[in-house]
Amino acid sequence: MTERARRAAGVARVFTQQPERLAAAWRRVRCMGGSQTHPPASLLDGLVEPFIREVGMNLAGADTSAWSRTRAVLRLSSERGARALYEEFALLRRCMVDAVEVLGGGDSERALVNRSVDEAVDSSVALLHRLKDVTAEGPRVPFGGLVVEWYERSSEVRAQLGTEPARASLH
Repeated sequence: MTERARRAAGVARVFTQQPERLAAAWRRVRCMGGSQTHPPASLLDGLVEPFIREVGMNLAGADTSAWSRTRAVLRLSSERGARALYEEFALLRRCMVDAVEVLGGGDSERALVNRSVDEAVDSSVALLHRLKDVTAEGPRVPFGGLVVEWYERSSEVRAQLGTEPARASLH
């Protein structure tokens, strides 16, 4: 096995066997990177580990979409809109690409991670648009898990009631 193949296998192994390590890095960056003292609940929190694991399966040779194989819950928020999805996926992409580089992965691993995250972002935003307008076109790459609409109270109401910032609603 060549050195290049050994490094690629190492990247795939970390993604498939230790996705919680990358997810923990994503959570740290998400909490530290924002300007808010307490960032809002994450829309992606429940699906980060399964998605990273499926991307690892692609790095190991699987040829179907990691996003379509991800079995998790995707939260969509009409209040936060597509911008929140873009921001959270951008941080996830950064953590995953950084991990590929630290583990010695090359351009092909980096490209596969970017392609997988692009599919996830495009699909999530299409699902959000479809939530607002049922005539909107659905995602090109279907999500393999459950999609829920995340209802949130305004910060003024939260402060008055002293409640949790958000609730999920199944559709």
